[in-house]
Amino acid sequence: MSDYQDFCESFGGSANDPDFMDNWLSVHCLDYVTPPAKSVTSINESEYETILVKYKLSVSEASQLKAYLAIYAEKGFKRQSDANQYITDNNLWDNFKEIRSMNEHGQYVNIPGILPKFYKVTCEILKLAGLGAPLTKATKY
Repeated sequence: MSDYQDFCESFGGSANDPDFMDNWLSVHCLDYVTPPAKSVTSINESEYETILVKYKLSVSEASQLKAYLAIYAEKGFKRQSDANQYITDNNLWDNFKEIRSMNEHGQYVNIPGILPKFYKVTCEILKLAGLGAPLTKATKY
């Protein structure tokens, strides 16, 4: 066996899977490749109104997005997966009924997160590159 094949198999992948290394890097090495996120302390009311109109959000969607970003900022997270994990660990997903989803990222299934529409908005607001594992499915719940 080659070193690469051994490596892939030790992490549950296959050397024949052309996406395995990209997926592995996006999960395990994100801290090293993600540029620092924009420092966000909160969204002020004028920004809130702009977000509501620009992204065609309902009031409840915008309110939940604002609360999501507040958690992100207050905890000093650099990745959305950290915010999602915090929300999961603290059983807060019921506060985000309009924007939450169960996401699949290839071999990673049923990962609590936010719908792609809101992920895109948060990436734009926070100036994130969106380097996470590619999303294959998102189901609102």
